[in-house]
Order: sequence, then C-alpha cells, then structure tokens
Amino acid sequence: MTTEPSEATPPLEATTLALLNVFARIAESREHSRIFEEMGGVSLPAADLRLLEYLNGRAPVPTSTVAAALVTDLSRTSRQARRLEELGYVARVPDPADGRRTLLQVAPGAQPVMNRSLTSWAGASLAATADWSDDEVAALAAWLRLVHDRLSAWLTDRPDSAAPELWRRLVAADGDHRSEARLALGETAVRLFAWLPQARWFEQLLRDHATDLSPQTYLTLVVIGRHGPLAVSDLAERTWVDHTQASKRVTRLQELGLVERAADTFDRRTTLVRCSRRGVAQVRRLAAAQRTDLAAALGPVDPADRERWTELVERYVRALEARGLISEL
Repeated sequence: MTTEPSEATPPLEATTLALLNVFARIAESREHSRIFEEMGGVSLPAADLRLLEYLNGRAPVPTSTVAAALVTDLSRTSRQARRLEELGYVARVPDPADGRRTLLQVAPGAQPVMNRSLTSWAGASLAATADWSDDEVAALAAWLRLVHDRLSAWLTDRPDSAAPELWRRLVAADGDHRSEARLALGETAVRLFAWLPQARWFEQLLRDHATDLSPQTYLTLVVIGRHGPLAVSDLAERTWVDHTQASKRVTRLQELGLVERAADTFDRRTTLVRCSRRGVAQVRRLAAAQRTDLAAALGPVDPADRERWTELVERYVRALEARGLISEL
C-alpha cells in the first residue's frame, strides 16, 4: 500500500506498487496465519511463517542456511525452529553428509497445512481472472513475472521461494486441467506473494530512509494516512491484526510523533487515530522513495506493452477487491 501517486507516476507502476505493498502486508498479517490457527490450533507470528515458507518445498537444510537466507541471528533461528518443532510444524532429519548435525524440513504432519495455504492463495488469484481470456491471463502473468525478475535482480542476495514449483507439483498431482496461461499466472502470483516477505524490501527502504520505523509500523501508518481518522478496531480490521497488536503499533507511532489521537465527535467514548503533519510528510517521503526504487528496478517498458499491462493490472486489482481478497488500495 502507498499514498496517492503523484502525477509523474505512471499508472502501471503506481498500481503495481500498490498491489505489491498489499501482498507484503497480507503476508505479515494475522489473516495470513489464520489458516494455520484453524488447522493447527496455534497462531503463528510472521517471523515463524517466514521460516516455514522458506522451508516449504525445499530439501532439508541446516539451521545456519535458514538463518543466513532470512538474515536472522543463528541463535534466534534455532529457538524458532525448536518452537516450531514442538508445535509439530518442523522436523529434524539426520544430515547424510555429517552425522553430527541435523537438517530442518517441514514436518510431514504439517505439510497438508502448508499445501492448503499455498493452493488457497493461488486459487484466489486465479478466481479473479475467471472471466478473462487465456491471452489476457498470459499477458498479466508475463508482467508479474517481469516485476519479480527485475525486482529480484535489483534486490540481490534475497532467497527465492520454492513454493511455485511445489504448487505446480500439487496441481499436477490433483489432475488439474487449467490452461498453461492460468498455471503460469498461479505460479507467478505464488512466487511474488512468497518472495516479498523474504525479500525484505521494506526493511531496506526503512533502513535507508526511516530507521525508527519497522515494516509493520510503516504499513500501519500508511493505512492511517489513507483511511484515517480511524478507530483502533477499524485499523486492526484493515491491517489484518488483532486489536492489541494494532494498539501497540499506534502507541509506537504516537511516540514518534507520526499520529495523533482525538475523540470521535459522534461518540466521545471512541478515540480516533489520524496522521500528524509529520506523519503525512513521512508517508509521502517514503512512498516517493519506494516509487523511485521500483522505477529503477523495472527500467523502461515498451509503450505498447505498457498500455495493455496497465489495463490488465487495474482490472486484476479491481477483481481482487471485489472478491474481498485484498482491501482497497
């Protein structure tokens, strides 16, 4: 999610950036972890989901490899792995090359949960194009794949996800007879959705321009800027977190002077949250920096392709919104 694009921002890049930001926000949200809570009885934090999704579809790997890929401390990754092992999501297997150590993999009992999460997301992305021609679907898939390829080349040393290949295997095992164009779109949507949280784009943006903000608080600030004033309960719903987590984020933003609280004029018992002038300026500055980053990563786009891709991406976003798969950008 981002602020309103400036007039200088081409619609293709503006809509694509908004879509990427929504994907990233969903991947960090409680909504994304709900399927694990429903099937396993435990709500997993975003950091644990990132670890699981890194392992998903891969051959067993050492804990040190996971820590390096996700840029986390080895001791922290070890604690995460132990916790997920206790919950039944991660299993350890002997390292055939070194009998003194073990490797991590998704636990066999948890694999159906991971598969369901994966197929659910891919199915939702395809449902948004149910009435499209295969040519239109193929063109959208080509644009999203180009976005992934150029961003991943620009954000070097980021791990790619094994989820797209796993999804293809699941589709083949189910005897799915979708067209190649739709399979390509499903695979590309999965690739982007799984890659974005591992790419740490927001972390780099904030490290360069706002070291006092975390990705979660930044995205919360953007939602407040776009939709505020908001009650904390409304903010929690829009950001797919629980009320307690939303309240903590608001408190942090208030400490930084980026938001203000005010009584609701229609219900004095309710407190609304809105961006301060400093908060509005911060959102605009970071949005401009992110647009600049995206333009640098994507490079030039052929005018004929641009016209078609713009129409398709905007249709795709409208379809996702209409089905409740993403919130208003």
